[in-house]
Amino acid sequence: MNGGKGSDFEFKDGKIIRRDTGEEKNGPTVSSDTESRRVLESFRESRARKTAIRRTAAVCIILAAALILAAVFVLIFFRVNSVSITGSERYSEEELYGALKLSKNSNLVFTGTAALESRLRKAYPSLEKIEIKKQLPDKLIINVTDGVGEYYIKMGGEYYTVTSGLKIIDISDKVPESCTELITCDIASAVLGEIIKFRTETHYNYLCNLLTDVRESDTSSHITRIDMSEKFDVKLKYDDRFIIDIGAAEKTKTKLNLAQSVISTLSADDKGIIDATNTEKFSFLKTDDIN
Repeated sequence: MNGGKGSDFEFKDGKIIRRDTGEEKNGPTVSSDTESRRVLESFRESRARKTAIRRTAAVCIILAAALILAAVFVLIFFRVNSVSITGSERYSEEELYGALKLSKNSNLVFTGTAALESRLRKAYPSLEKIEIKKQLPDKLIINVTDGVGEYYIKMGGEYYTVTSGLKIIDISDKVPESCTELITCDIASAVLGEIIKFRTETHYNYLCNLLTDVRESDTSSHITRIDMSEKFDVKLKYDDRFIIDIGAAEKTKTKLNLAQSVISTLSADDKGIIDATNTEKFSFLKTDDIN
């Protein structure tokens, strides 16, 4: 060993010093071959990045062109050319079609079924159910169900026709035919095409349960008026002969079926008031004042 000395270097103060220049070196020198390899690798990486960018740009252009072609294809080949509307006995197919407001350029893909349903309900609030299906490439199939008016409510001099679910399907200044008069309380709002809103949801459920029980009783075909102007003092008018007082709308079917039993024992010209508030004890008061 030469104590850290060589022909070109010497060791001094813990550092390697080139003897001919006196320049200090803190580490090993890099050969020209190593530097060349580094330059070559850097060039290759740069070229790879540029190639990747060009490929990505090409893919984006191709996708954009494909999307444009697809959009043009859809616009041209998926126009609405056929509309089938069935199910209504109240309105003609031409009337319902007019409410859809479709143009000759309406596209099947871009035409929303929710928007079509909204237009139909706005034009014809009495429709109970609307089903809309798309059949590619160019057909709309629509099936509707007419709402059936079962009751009417008189408010502000007008007659509101409502379904069994208390949806308002018509407002008129004339009494609806073949509907049972309904008198109720606690109405908060009544809008055509919508279900009647009451001050509490409890009242709505209470009334719906009452109406269901009346429909399912033996007396249903004879009931011409349901009076729930007082929530727990319900009175029903039976043809033009009897008032059936059932009190609270509890055990309604039982009360009405028992009232029917009482009526079957009376003569054809009897009129009066049947007290059915207590299922254990019925009474009949003969009177012509049943209004």
